[in-house]
Amino acid sequence: MQEDFLHFIWQYQKFSTANLTTVCGKPIQVITVGAHNVNSGPDFFNSKINIDNQLWVGTVELHIKASDWYVHKHQHDSAYSNVILHVVWEANDRIYDSHENEIVTLELKSIVDVSLLQKYKKLIAQKSWINCENEIHTVGSFTISNWKEKLLINRLQRKAEFLEELLCKSQNNWEEVLFIMLAESFGLKINANQFKLMAESISFSVLKKERVNRTNLEALFFGQSNLLAGNEVDSYYDELKKTYTYLKQNMG
Repeated sequence: MQEDFLHFIWQYQKFSTANLTTVCGKPIQVITVGAHNVNSGPDFFNSKINIDNQLWVGTVELHIKASDWYVHKHQHDSAYSNVILHVVWEANDRIYDSHENEIVTLELKSIVDVSLLQKYKKLIAQKSWINCENEIHTVGSFTISNWKEKLLINRLQRKAEFLEELLCKSQNNWEEVLFIMLAESFGLKINANQFKLMAESISFSVLKKERVNRTNLEALFFGQSNLLAGNEVDSYYDELKKTYTYLKQNMG
């Protein structure tokens, strides 16, 4: 059993939800499983769950065993203080958060269909390069070709809609759109949105005005990213901070 499989079970609700109860016998109803968190912190956030006729909104953490909570030292991490449900395969321990409050636990072992487990075990037992490589020949060439074409069209549509949105905001300023897209690409997958928001927060006319002054540009980028709010003792940092304060007044 791996946690990735637990994530799959929870995200797609691959278990019996009829008369669902916690390990303490409290009735539970999953309203929204939440969004999967691929970064540090609890596994799912913005989850909505009705526990014992009380609606809770918060995060959900998943583990193979309940005791893994302590193995990972979550009881000392404030990032896990708003966990409203601990979803585990085996509830082998009672769990408490950093404030010594017991966390409601849902055990999946007894409510997941046996056939799903058998399929999972078959997949992880295979030693092939790709788990489905022995079955791919059963899919017709037309289906595969049509699937690839659909993926391509969907991707082009998303990119076109993204460009149209940026062009609308910039009043058809292609140079500004190019700058925003370049900034987003520097953020890669994890920080792409943060870099995009930073680029959009700076007036493009100001950027064009300051484009020949490297210090001013760095001050704008760091400042708008909230990276000049500290009190570091460093001449370069002090210069950027003073420059950003001056530029921000002019931007306003």
